[in-house]
Amino acid sequence: MHQSVRDGLEEYLADTGSLSEEFKAHLKACRECAEELRGLRRQALLVRALRPAEAAEPAPGFYARVVERIERRVRPSIWAALLEPSFGRRVAMASAALALAVSAYIVSTEPFRVTPPLANALAIQTLTRQDTPATVAQDRDVVLASLASFQEN
Repeated sequence: MHQSVRDGLEEYLADTGSLSEEFKAHLKACRECAEELRGLRRQALLVRALRPAEAAEPAPGFYARVVERIERRVRPSIWAALLEPSFGRRVAMASAALALAVSAYIVSTEPFRVTPPLANALAIQTLTRQDTPATVAQDRDVVLASLASFQEN
């Protein structure tokens, strides 16, 4: 198709009747362009036949349903889950359970320590004095005897 025909193609297919003299003269002289334009006109008529007689309007509430469907598909962020009350209760319960488990572990693994009775404490203090070896041995025997009696209880 030649350039002069391309320039007036829209007016020709729209059938406005405002074709230039140069365009009309070229169509009379050039069979190739005339044949191609006839084919294009047939296609344009077929496309126009597919056009509805009146503009289609969407049903009432169509736009509201579309917006609602879009909003349902939007995934909430992970941070939005933190604002839900049920999630807060779950976090509180999990924290309490963890604190209880850690406390039970610490208590169960801690060695059992009992403060010695007052007599044992006094005997230990007397060992630190500067005594003769005989009194130190005697005091040691007293401490060992009291510890042995404590272990049996």
